[in-house]
Amino acid sequence: MPPALTPELALDYLRELSADVRAGVVLAADGRRLAGPDALAEPARRLLAALPDDDEVEVSTGDGIVFAGRSSSHAVVLVCGRLALGALHRYDVRRVLADLDGPGAEGREAA
Repeated sequence: MPPALTPELALDYLRELSADVRAGVVLAADGRRLAGPDALAEPARRLLAALPDDDEVEVSTGDGIVFAGRSSSHAVVLVCGRLALGALHRYDVRRVLADLDGPGAEGREAA
């Protein structure tokens, strides 16, 4: 069964959920860019590579906040404004990852 959400639609959906989302990228597990700007793909890969044991991260800078999450199949990285709500954006990223992975993915992740 195909995933319920495409990478392009995932980014559109995350942008609709919050006006704080400035940009985003969806990567495959092997690092290929599936959606989002080319310019964001390499910084997203570097961020995820720097955190090999983490499935979720929030990084604050003077200009904004970066939220990243990954599953066994996908990674999503969002660049948001300084006033973005961390818990809410982390939850949204987790839900989108589950939808990208398709039905039953949460059970597979726990296994």
